[in-house]
Amino acid sequence: MIDKKNITIYINYFFSFIGSISFLVIANFLELKNLEKYILILSISTVFASIIYSSSIKSKLEDNIIKINFTKNTLKLISILLLIVIIYLIFRKNYFLAIFFISTVIYEFCFNLFAISFIKRNNSLNHSRFLFLTSIFKNLSLFIFIFTFDLLKIVLIFYILFSLLFLFFFKKLQIVFQPNNKSFNIKDFFYILSGSLIFQIDKILGESFLSRNDYITYFLIFKFASLFQIVGNLLTQPIRNNLISIEKVSKEIIKQLNRFTVLLIILLVLSNFMFVILNELVFFNNYIFEINYINILIFNFLSLAIITHIYNGFYLDSLFINNFSKILFKINIFIIFFIVLSLFFFKYLIVWSFVMLLAQIVLLILSFLNYQKYVR
Repeated sequence: MIDKKNITIYINYFFSFIGSISFLVIANFLELKNLEKYILILSISTVFASIIYSSSIKSKLEDNIIKINFTKNTLKLISILLLIVIIYLIFRKNYFLAIFFISTVIYEFCFNLFAISFIKRNNSLNHSRFLFLTSIFKNLSLFIFIFTFDLLKIVLIFYILFSLLFLFFFKKLQIVFQPNNKSFNIKDFFYILSGSLIFQIDKILGESFLSRNDYITYFLIFKFASLFQIVGNLLTQPIRNNLISIEKVSKEIIKQLNRFTVLLIILLVLSNFMFVILNELVFFNNYIFEINYINILIFNFLSLAIITHIYNGFYLDSLFINNFSKILFKINIFIIFFIVLSLFFFKYLIVWSFVMLLAQIVLLILSFLNYQKYVR
């Protein structure tokens, strides 16, 4: 239903998306140091953010208090993964990068708890405002702390200020953590971890495999393509809620999902005409990415990968809800192996983007076949 409130929500989400892109563009325009290092840590921390978000989203809302369960094994595994990444960064003899990574994970923890406090209470308006305001202040930090000329230091200051703000408002969020004595489902944990890696492994490996300019260009194109993730999530959220309720991909869900997928593809076709206008902007070509045949193809491949991911996500969620995490984990490992092998041998952006699309198509086929076998 379209009303004034929903329009405001969509506007806030749209400008928060624009804010995430403008942050990278401004940093590139100001020629701040370590932009590629920031993208690397952002990509790695996204994996941890997915784990935090997945754990929090299963929390319970009782008497307006959000109760998040955790187990000692969960904390141990997350700690081990954190330690592995920190050792890797220290091994690269970049101690500040290790400190920045720790601060990023802390920020993601605080950020996701803020977000969950609105989502669990079904307060989309305040959730959209939160995202919008955060993007504004993050962009402003580039100009306020520009004297450092180092993007990592600027963002670190922002993370520290945000974390202090979180501590100030934490009691008002009414979130409590409860130890859970149930045995830890390690299959679920590794499924979530491997699933996050599928969409981040190219951005993580890119810092080592690609030139600085190619790496930044690839990430910026991906950020533009991620608009389809936002639009897709907004369109499919009602039927996703239905899926969670009935735990199956019903014929009605498939019918609506097909309709939304066609709509997203039409939007993708129309978005290609946008590049005709953007091609006239010298700033866009110089500081975002050059409008040419190859980059437009990369954009389309990555966009189609995201659209395919939205579609296969319904079959993956159904299998996950019905406790087939072990099967899903095996599928994810196969996909990750395929991606890593392809990226290692080919250092061309167009190949990378096509590999990501092909990985999602394979994931769709395998998830559909296993859904037909075990759930339907």
